[in-house]
Amino acid sequence: MNTKIIKKIILILVVATLLTIGLTGCGGGIIIISTTGTVVVAVNGPGRYDIYIDTVFQGTTDVYGQYTITNVPGGNYYFEADGFYQSPYYNYYYYGSRSQTTYNGRTNYVTIPVSPYYY
Repeated sequence: MNTKIIKKIILILVVATLLTIGLTGCGGGIIIISTTGTVVVAVNGPGRYDIYIDTVFQGTTDVYGQYTITNVPGGNYYFEADGFYQSPYYNYYYYGSRSQTTYNGRTNYVTIPVSPYYY
């Protein structure tokens, strides 16, 4: 009599396990692979800068020299920063560039070094 009860319990456990796997799947959910990434651009100079990716204007940095770009496909890009700083006596113009590879599904950080130039 004990063997019949043990067999029934094992059968119930097997059926419950199969139903659980069948209803939820083995992977436990859907895996989503991102096809774009985010780029945080930082410029190491005073003032505000216009940011370009492959010569296409993206936007202007904040007062801290940062600008965030979303939905950027992974790849190798040419980043440019063009801006100026106004003092009481002069306008100082700055420019810098950098080539860098970005990756999908992550936040990529790009620091652009700038140097002054004059008109």
